[in-house]
Amino acid sequence: MPVIFTINNLTYKQENKLFFKNLNLEIEEKDMVSIIAPNRSGKTILTKIISAIIPTDDICILKGISLNKKNVLKYITKLGIVTNDLNSDFLFKKVKDELAYPLLNLGFPEQKINKKITAISHFFEIQDILNKKITKLSLSEQKKLKIITSLVHEPRLLVLDDAFFEMNKQDQEFILKKLKELNKRGLTILNITSKLDTIYDSNKVYVLENSTLKYKGSPSLVFENDSYLRKIGLTIPFIVDLSIKLKFYNLIDKIYFDLEELEEDLWK
Repeated sequence: MPVIFTINNLTYKQENKLFFKNLNLEIEEKDMVSIIAPNRSGKTILTKIISAIIPTDDICILKGISLNKKNVLKYITKLGIVTNDLNSDFLFKKVKDELAYPLLNLGFPEQKINKKITAISHFFEIQDILNKKITKLSLSEQKKLKIITSLVHEPRLLVLDDAFFEMNKQDQEFILKKLKELNKRGLTILNITSKLDTIYDSNKVYVLENSTLKYKGSPSLVFENDSYLRKIGLTIPFIVDLSIKLKFYNLIDKIYFDLEELEEDLWK
């Protein structure tokens, strides 16, 4: 697959703290990539750099568009972003108006806006809340809405910054399932997170440690080194932790991400 997004030699300091030193990343089209790191390691700063909230010159390139002052508008139209520290503010009272805003900003005519809102609301099964006040939604529903809104203009790359925190298990599983479907259709996804139960479907996992990215491989390969993950401050999901223990005693031969699948294997 061709490369869709790159970060070239990113070095960034804030208040004398070095967050990134010569950080490089290449993401291919249709990749589902996770960058895992504990809190206060620079995840949100990295998301802000990628999304042009923190300005840089020609460090990030998306679909051949180098992010700089001249190209910033062309660049961000191809990007969907959910930044964790901006999740408290909605611009409008109603769900439908919130979904329409990115499309209005891009100059879409009303007919096309309505068509896109209809399509995405059906895909994410939120038709029944389109006219609902956002303040009447649960916190988990609001988190879902942030992700859905970031996708309404059909970006080429979706970047998530700990987007699943405060989302309940049912909503998280539903959104991850839908993102997997969109990934198969061509959406490239970068999940920057400390929540390791959101990385199971990633085809590549990196660890952000000591200001640099270290490629670790598939989720299963990453979880094999659970002691390392704990050492850097990450929490192992229950099903993975259980798998590791059972595997140690030769009761299973792989790490499971689904409890029902694990139970079926044990009862064979």
